This record gives sequence, C-alpha cells and structure tokens, in this order.
Amino acid sequence: MATTIGRGLAAGAVGTTLLNAATYLDMALTGREASAQPTRTVLRLAGSLGLEPPTDGGRPEAYGALAGTATGLGLGVAASALRRAGLRLPGPVGAVATGLAAMAATDVPMAAGGLTDPREWSAADWTRDVLPHLAYGAGVQWTLDRVTPPAGEVAPTGRVTVGLLGRSLALGAAAGSRTSLAVAGPALTSGNRARGVLSAGLVAAEVVGDKLPQAPSRLQAQATGGRLLAGAGGGAALAGRADAPRVLAVLAGAAGAAIGTVAGALWRDAAERRGWTWQAAVAEDVAAVGLTALAVRRS
Repeated sequence: MATTIGRGLAAGAVGTTLLNAATYLDMALTGREASAQPTRTVLRLAGSLGLEPPTDGGRPEAYGALAGTATGLGLGVAASALRRAGLRLPGPVGAVATGLAAMAATDVPMAAGGLTDPREWSAADWTRDVLPHLAYGAGVQWTLDRVTPPAGEVAPTGRVTVGLLGRSLALGAAAGSRTSLAVAGPALTSGNRARGVLSAGLVAAEVVGDKLPQAPSRLQAQATGGRLLAGAGGGAALAGRADAPRVLAVLAGAAGAAIGTVAGALWRDAAERRGWTWQAAVAEDVAAVGLTALAVRRS
C-alpha cells in the first residue's frame, strides 16, 4: 500500500506543478490577478466547522495554496489506488477523467458554498478553469503510466462475486449509521487481537457519542463524506480479504454508505417525532451491527 501511496503522491505532485504552471502562464499573458476563491472556500469551510484561523498578513493566501496542494496530492493518491485496484484507462481518457475529477473537487465546494455560480461563467472563465485541470490530469496520467510497480506487487487472483458486492453494500450501509463499523467489522474478524480491541473501542466511543445532544447531523457535508469514505474503505477491505479486484467493491461500499446515511437520518427524524429518541438510536445500533455481522461473515 505504501508503494501505491508513494506513486500517487509523485503523480499528484507532477500534476499540481503543471496545473500551477498553466495558471501562472495565463496570469503572465493576460495580466489577470490570482483568484481569491480557494482562500474564500477554505475560510468558509473553517467557519462551518466552528474554526477561526488567523487571517493576518499572507495567511489567507497560504491557506488556499496549501488546500490546493493537498487536493492535488490526494487526487493523485486516489488515481494510483484505482489503478492498483485494476482500473486502467487509455492515456487520453485517463487524463481527461482525472482532470474532470480535479475540476469537480475544486468547483463543487465553491458552488455549494455560494461563492460562485458556474452557470454565469463566460467562455474565457471556463477555458481558464478547464485547461489547467486538463494539464493536471495529463501530468497524473503520464506519471502513473511511467512508474513501474515493484516486482512483489501482483494483481488480485480472486474474482468479484455477487456475494462480495452484497457484503460490501451491507458494510457500507452499516457505516452510514456508525462510521467506525466499516473498520471494526473486518478488523474484528482478522485474527489480530490488538486491532480488534482498538476497533471495538472506536465503535463503543461512536455509539456513546451518537447519543449526545451535541452530536452533529450526519447529513452535513463533512460527516457524509467521512461515511462514504468509510464505506468505500470497508468494501476495499472485504475485496482484499477475498483477493479480488477492489474497484466494484469500493463503489458498492460507498453506495451502501450513501443509502445508510440517508435512511438512518430519515429513521431517526421520523422516530423522534414520535418521542422515540434513545429507542431509535439503540434500534439503529442493533441494525448496524447486524449488517456488519452479515457483511464480514466468511463465505
């Protein structure tokens, strides 16, 4: 896994360098000023989390630049992980797909936060957004195409089955209710006692925290994102245990987490309107544990 992350960081670094070069070249040729949107997005996100980072001097610009770098490196790691899982696209297709993913990672949060409206962008605005991100995608694809996996890294020999996808979906649904179950389920059945004890502790802490009045809504963007990532990770763990390609299991886990997140929120809202506050929470605990037990059973 470390080699996958290392290759992803290298690809993300190359892509980010090309994106920045294309952006600065446009600024040099046209004389336009640097966009303040990345900084505004970071500060808006920090505010939604109840944080108040200092904004004196050049710190706001630094926040935006660091967030952009982190996004570029993170997407590079994601692209490397998908390739490791068996998803290999032709060069131009992979470059465009990665570039579009990078665009979405930056534009969607800005639009969702009301900081911009892509429907009002001019052709020049779209060009200035698309071209640097395509340069990023090309850099990531070029790097991954040229990094040879070590000899010890072999492709999965198992196959994706309906049962594996069903278990991934179930584990993702459990993660939509209790995020830690996506990690704890596979860990508790791995045979590693220390890992199992730690995972059980995480589940216990989340079960207690879920009952507190100040527990945030799972439908908040950051909470939903965490549950989707947990569901995807749970699917990857199940696929790894079966020595099967991970892509479909990851997608099934993420889909299950989306379903579980929304269904759990609707159930809790409906139950609480009838006065079933702690009862609804306990019932959800039982359902989530049951789904996890079903998901991690050995086939």
